Amino acid sequence: MEKVFIADLIEGEPVMSFFLAKQVQVRQRRTGEPYLTLVLGDRTGEVSAVMWEGAEEASKGLADGDIVKVQGQVGTYQQARQLTISRLRKAGPEEIALEDYLPRSAQDPAVLLGRLREVAEGLGEPQLRKLLRDLLADEAFVTALAAAPAAKSIHHAVLGGLLEHTVSVVGLCRLLADYYPALDRDVLLAGAILHDVGKVRELAWDRVFDYTDAGRLLGHITLGALLVEERIRAIPDFPEELAQRVLHCILSHHGELEWGSPKRPKTLEALVLHYAEDLDGKVNSFLGFAHSHPDPQHPGWTQFNKALDRHLYFGQGQPGQSPPDS
Repeated sequence: MEKVFIADLIEGEPVMSFFLAKQVQVRQRRTGEPYLTLVLGDRTGEVSAVMWEGAEEASKGLADGDIVKVQGQVGTYQQARQLTISRLRKAGPEEIALEDYLPRSAQDPAVLLGRLREVAEGLGEPQLRKLLRDLLADEAFVTALAAAPAAKSIHHAVLGGLLEHTVSVVGLCRLLADYYPALDRDVLLAGAILHDVGKVRELAWDRVFDYTDAGRLLGHITLGALLVEERIRAIPDFPEELAQRVLHCILSHHGELEWGSPKRPKTLEALVLHYAEDLDGKVNSFLGFAHSHPDPQHPGWTQFNKALDRHLYFGQGQPGQSPPDS
């Protein structure tokens, strides 16, 4: 059976296809009868789904990350698409092509890795250059970096998203280093490359994007600082003050304690890195939400964005494009 993708679902039409199941919950109606709610996804997007009849039987043994075959009807609920399911079963291994279910960055990871290596080799500080050269020569680390999402959701939540986000933040920091000569360019660019490396240990991406045990217990900032400190200690005579400045960039890049940073930025490089990282995440989040959640009742606007706490306006063109000339 040919796969029908989320992006191709049409309101009012029936659908029978395979999807990745997430947020699986059996709930009760006021009458006490059970019903099933879940989110169905593939590499093109997600859609909420509900199953009113046969929920208990269909949900037996069903867990987040399972691939399911569903039959149902596409409708709307609260101005968003919703699939009402009439039949559901888990897919067999022979029916699954995993590449259909997780979104992937459109950018070539080999090209992105090449850009990081070029920046690393261009650093003037030899110890920082060795730190990054050794890290980017580690096959296991590079494989994880090229595959990992940058987040479970919100921004760059795609396979390869971490690498895409990292290269983008490095690009912003290169521009800012040219604009503000007071910046230590080497520390800033090293911090930009290293700021999110802990995400290769924080996140899992086999069936769904989720947190590892280490991710839940320690978080990517702590994991990243530990990873980089371990690498620094393996380099003879690495200057202590330089190590502290680089590690501070990692530990403070979320900016505020309430946003998960163990420390607030206290160096110029850490402050600039925080704002560059935050800007790239917010721009990606804006564009992704505009593409996936337009408000059909208000052209040019999105549905309400909970993360940014507002509706977003992208104009009368396609999301991510400038409005047409008047």
